[in-house]
Amino acid sequence: MSDKLNEARNKINVIDQQMKELFLKRMEIVDEIIKEKKRLNLPIYDETREKEVIKKNSEDIDDELLKTCYINFLISLMNESKKYQKEKLN
Repeated sequence: MSDKLNEARNKINVIDQQMKELFLKRMEIVDEIIKEKKRLNLPIYDETREKEVIKKNSEDIDDELLKTCYINFLISLMNESKKYQKEKLN
């Protein structure tokens, strides 16, 4: 295997670790949101909020293919968050 390929993979490994740490931090905050939604008797799914998050976080991506990939990533992340919230509320 080439040195360049190994170097690139090592960089991805570092980024994956950082993403895991950020994901776990994000889910800690989701725990706070769950408590507040429960207290306020609010539904888990908030379509307006999700559209807002997607728009705000993707509007500055110029490459349309990367933008689509990132939007799909956000949707997947929010779907996992909703599943987590449902499990925590049960």
